[in-house]
Amino acid sequence: MKTQLSNIYIRCFTVVLIILYSTIGIKASDKTRPDKMLLNRIFKYENSIDTVNISEYSTYTYTKYSLFIKKRNITLLAVPTMWSVAHGGKRRYQGETYEKINFKGFNNYNVEKITELSTIPHHSNTMTTVLKYLTPEIYSPTIFNGDILSPFNSSNRIYYKYLVTFLLNGTAKVEFKPKMINTQLIKGQALIDYNSGKIISASMKGEYDMVDFSLDIKMGEDGIKSLLPTDVKLLCRFKFLGNVTEGQFQAFYGLPQTVLDSIKGQKEIMEHVRPVPLTADESLLYKIDTETNAKKDSIDSTGVNNNENKVKKILWDIIGDNVVNRIKSNFGKNNGGYLRINPILNPLYMGYDHRRGFTYKIDVRLNYMFTPNSLLSTRFGAGYSFKQKQLYYNIPTFFWYNKRKNGFLEFEFGNGNWISNSKVLNKAQQVLGDSILNNHDKMIYFRDKYMKLVNNYDFNDYIGFQAGLIFHNRLAVDKAGYKLAGMPEGYTSVAPLFELQYRPIGWNGPCVVVDYERGIKGFLSGEINYERMECDAQWKLKIRRLECLQMRVGSGFYTLKGEHTYFLDYSNFRENRIPGGWNDDWSGEFELLNSNKYNESKWYARANITYENQLLFGARIPYFGHFIEMERVYASILGSQDCKPYIELGYGFTTRLFSMGVFLSNDSGKIKEFGCKFGFELFRHW
Repeated sequence: MKTQLSNIYIRCFTVVLIILYSTIGIKASDKTRPDKMLLNRIFKYENSIDTVNISEYSTYTYTKYSLFIKKRNITLLAVPTMWSVAHGGKRRYQGETYEKINFKGFNNYNVEKITELSTIPHHSNTMTTVLKYLTPEIYSPTIFNGDILSPFNSSNRIYYKYLVTFLLNGTAKVEFKPKMINTQLIKGQALIDYNSGKIISASMKGEYDMVDFSLDIKMGEDGIKSLLPTDVKLLCRFKFLGNVTEGQFQAFYGLPQTVLDSIKGQKEIMEHVRPVPLTADESLLYKIDTETNAKKDSIDSTGVNNNENKVKKILWDIIGDNVVNRIKSNFGKNNGGYLRINPILNPLYMGYDHRRGFTYKIDVRLNYMFTPNSLLSTRFGAGYSFKQKQLYYNIPTFFWYNKRKNGFLEFEFGNGNWISNSKVLNKAQQVLGDSILNNHDKMIYFRDKYMKLVNNYDFNDYIGFQAGLIFHNRLAVDKAGYKLAGMPEGYTSVAPLFELQYRPIGWNGPCVVVDYERGIKGFLSGEINYERMECDAQWKLKIRRLECLQMRVGSGFYTLKGEHTYFLDYSNFRENRIPGGWNDDWSGEFELLNSNKYNESKWYARANITYENQLLFGARIPYFGHFIEMERVYASILGSQDCKPYIELGYGFTTRLFSMGVFLSNDSGKIKEFGCKFGFELFRHW
């Protein structure tokens, strides 16, 4: 018996040894596999280069491009930057630019345009959305200014499959393709230096924002220049509602300085600096354009059909271009002023909701920099509700008197926001009866006109202070009903306010704010006594380049509420203190909750969290998942006198055309409401 047991123990021990040996062998082989070693060298290569101790230097770049409008229809006129090539008899265009790049550090540079040639009418900037493909950052988490996940960054290796082929000259070919089909992922191959992991050249293909692109990249030789491209070739195709535009771009970087003092004229300068000669077709296109322009000038000088040409120029070139394209202009001393008017016909500024109906918005921004430390900025935002027949506007103006300390004066005023409160309507019904609503169906609505004046000053990156005054005048939309009831037609409040801001780790971390507001009856015609305190904390935590947690938690309460406090509202449900704002319109907010649930309460406590990832659930759905650019999961909770608690869950996604969110609410343990939200995203990056 003992002999049998000992034999069993020996066999078990032998099996355990074999398993341990095989496991160790597998781990050791994993560590020493040449292909994995090479991938790790690629992922670590950027960190092996000193990107901090870089002296300032200047270099030059030359870019050549051509556009072929293969198919077009009237809808191309509405595409931003495409107006100039969307009409007329020409289908082929080309151009060249020569620029100076001044490097002050890695990824810290400015560009000075020296000269430009173009056959596009008025030298308009066309299809500018693809220019970011000419400056790829292939070692970064995203290659093109926050878009397209790089297969050469370790944080994205989970999204790609790699195949390594070792060559005989100390290099290797790395082929990569995505594990799922999505617009944020690409496929292609790269030539790698085996010993260092440096990328010598790469080619890649993808599709993003209605543009199919193919890219060939040659990288610099060594040092900091090995992280930057020297030659980039781009082939692209834009397709939209039957329109097809094909483009070819090539950019040369790191060109030496050329003495141009004795050379006059754009064509002569370009002929001198051009690193590659023009092809016969390119030379012919310039020749045809020169002859066409000379012919037009000749006709204009003779006065033939002069009035007809002026009308055509006004309609097509001036009015039409400014209707669909953003208007931008610098003005003033040293171009210190800047004016921007967003396109008049822009789907991003159209919207719909059940209360306002169809709305159309416009956005105008004006800045003027007096000194590097002082700046005036104003913004005119307006919208028209066709259902309410109401013009809304909001005009915030900021004057930074000390930008280094974030010292600024803010003056903001707006009109027309329709608000409601059932308590004031119920009081009128008690006097007049329910029949009053038959003839006065808009009695529940009041227009909220407001003004705000505050001064902000940050003592350092961690502590800031704000003090000011806020004024509200809530005026009934239907005044006649309240006159009959013997009630006020409006309610005015005036309140001094104070705010303390605390940023524990500076501007890139969370922000905690404590607010105090005191309404004083009789002060500047104010009619309402109240006192309120609120605390709010917000944090946008980037986990990876396209992965983020957006968090918000807050609470507030009234210590005093006098008469006519129907329309008092908590400021934390309006204010956003995240630099740059939330990443979407629905984070940090309640989408299905009636504002009266918290505004009528003496206290509240709330929390909101959004998890954002570019490849979550929907991106894995065949075909449909290819178009998803970002996905988000929302969770929100509110406690107040009437909500114990209110919970809201949601899921949202963004595509090239639109954003959509679906939300489900639960109030005090009961499923309450299901709702959908939509937003336009078309040409957001254009």
